[in-house]
Amino acid sequence: MEEMKYEYWWAAMPRAYPCRLKAVAEEAGSTRRLYEAGKEELQSIEGISESYADDIISKRKDWDIDREYEKFLSMGIGFIPWYDERYPRRLKEVSGHPFAIFSIGRLPDDDKPSVAIVGSRNCSEYGRMTARNFGSELASLGVQVVSGMAYGIDGLSQSAALEAGGDSFGVLGCGVNICYPRSNRKLYDRLKEQGGILSEYGIYTKPQGNLFPARNRIISALSDVLIVVEAREVSGTMITVDMALEQGREVAVVPGRITDPLSTGCIKLWKQGAVPVTCAGDVLSLLGSGYDGAGIKYRLPTMELPDDERKVYMTLEPYAKSVGEISDATGMELRNAICALVELCIKGLAGEASTGYYVRAKEIRVV
Repeated sequence: MEEMKYEYWWAAMPRAYPCRLKAVAEEAGSTRRLYEAGKEELQSIEGISESYADDIISKRKDWDIDREYEKFLSMGIGFIPWYDERYPRRLKEVSGHPFAIFSIGRLPDDDKPSVAIVGSRNCSEYGRMTARNFGSELASLGVQVVSGMAYGIDGLSQSAALEAGGDSFGVLGCGVNICYPRSNRKLYDRLKEQGGILSEYGIYTKPQGNLFPARNRIISALSDVLIVVEAREVSGTMITVDMALEQGREVAVVPGRITDPLSTGCIKLWKQGAVPVTCAGDVLSLLGSGYDGAGIKYRLPTMELPDDERKVYMTLEPYAKSVGEISDATGMELRNAICALVELCIKGLAGEASTGYYVRAKEIRVV
């Protein structure tokens, strides 16, 4: 389609006004007009100031539209303008939705329940365990997990969802062909194969701090429920919460210790009316009966453990305990407690938070 190259140009050309692309294109009548118009004509279009017109003209000078579009087509990356029937329904329903979406892999299924799990990058062991548990449990029940693929809560919940065999989708604040952060390369590759990666930014767009707040509105828009695992009172997570509320999304929070700085944001939201959730069943009740399986209550996986391992596991918490504390609590000799901890770590049920201190890494029902 000849006109599609102009749509691609308008969506992909680097600029500082991503949230205004759709409105301006509609005012112009076509993206081809935006590509061909001179400065005076551009300024006659509502939403285009003199500086914006200069920006458009300056940045299209070095843009060979035919060459760039052919190059893009050869990369096998999806391009979905807002009017395309493939464009996610949830996203189209909110104001300020992107002019177009770039994608690798699949797009979220409009007919499946979807949750966004977000939180601190520098999370605690409690946050890590909780993010993994929610990601795994919800994905195993057919709930799609959406997040920003960031280090910490976001990436942990998405990795757990994929490991459980479920669907997860990462929304990036850069081009979809750029893995950011680099430390989540394994997750990025798995999302390409098992889920999907989305962005409103063109393939040339590198990650920049000013792009992420706009990205967050897509994360919240693609969800039915936004779950905040850990967040400080002032943080990027709270920006996502504000956007979710503006979009009419349900906001849920995971309770944390009142003395923990990483819980201040969640506690504040709880006081303001956010729903506290402690398990997948709580989230399913928020999703309601509009989805198949929404009434299913999640059952923790069952595992049989030797007596020493069972005692130690039941003593562990998401907050770190020393080997000495574990030995005293179980009444076991120190060496036996250490042996049990090693076995629990091998099984993925415990983790060493720091030298000599251990936490519960996974929730199971012990028999």
